[in-house]
Amino acid sequence: MATLNELIISRIQDSIDVKQRLLESDQISVIRDMSLAVAESLRKGGKVVFAGNGGSFADSIHLAGEFVSRFTMEREPLSGLALGANNSILTAVGNDYDYRDVFLREIKALGREGDVFIGISTSGNSPNIVACVEAAEKMGMVSYAMTGENACTLHDMCTCFKAPSGCTPRIQETHIAAGHILCELVERMLCDPEFDAC
Repeated sequence: MATLNELIISRIQDSIDVKQRLLESDQISVIRDMSLAVAESLRKGGKVVFAGNGGSFADSIHLAGEFVSRFTMEREPLSGLALGANNSILTAVGNDYDYRDVFLREIKALGREGDVFIGISTSGNSPNIVACVEAAEKMGMVSYAMTGENACTLHDMCTCFKAPSGCTPRIQETHIAAGHILCELVERMLCDPEFDAC
């Protein structure tokens, strides 16, 4: 049986291994393309909309907060929101309709053509995220998803950032790292006149 220290070291090494696989993958270009799409939307008065369940819900709130507040530099707020953050909407839709619709009703109410939707799902099969991607596409929004590497529904629906792991904690750690990079790239493209996005 592993000691506490051995388990800690093992999990840190697991996380490092996933990040190393990420560095060697084609997913760097997905982060780049996502950041370019978000920056273009914000330049035109649009917004970035995040959604997720559980830990991915916490990540969506976290990332929206980085856009609205600040991330690495002092700047004006950038337009970002997380679906499901209003408990009255969440519980009303969950009760009156179906949990599959909790984000769908909100994106239909708040999303606009040219906005960017980023759905976060470690399984890539979350029905409420799938429903949002379908709706976003019909509304003329640009859709991305953040998933793991295992084949899933979202991989066939939109461009996905695929964390190179099938382990939920490692996927979540990689999603927040990619999300932080996304935030930094966007704020530098929009707010740092010396930043070269080429």
